[in-house]
Amino acid sequence: MKKININLRWTILLAAILVPASFSDLRYTFGQENETAQGDKESNKFVNYLENARNLLNQTSIEYKDGNFTGAEELANTAYLDNFEHVEAELEEKGSHSFMEDLEHMMREDLRDLIQDKADQSELDMHINAIDAKLVEAIDLLKGTE
Repeated sequence: MKKININLRWTILLAAILVPASFSDLRYTFGQENETAQGDKESNKFVNYLENARNLLNQTSIEYKDGNFTGAEELANTAYLDNFEHVEAELEEKGSHSFMEDLEHMMREDLRDLIQDKADQSELDMHINAIDAKLVEAIDLLKGTE
């Protein structure tokens, strides 16, 4: 039963990463892209990275709750290294250097420290929720809705 749960979690994780990227590319597969569509696609790429980071952080909390501290740390690292890092320059370009640095610090250092120190689940979840709120803010910034 434990093996099924682990396989199911990894399947859900992979789907959370791959599905949003796949759907965002679908609307561009037919016909020519104009310059606006090109800009939208570029913006969507960055938004997808941030959405992936949000999904991975949610999975981080689940793994941590199940006592899989190594898995939780790996997911948190993936959220940062394989997703947020790709968006840092774009956020900075939008004039949000300090915002980007705060979020980077929360993800790269604070979250990792909480996991390594085996903090209480509630403390970890509060920190993940704070990161998630900032990621939503970053998504709005990239979409130009803020």
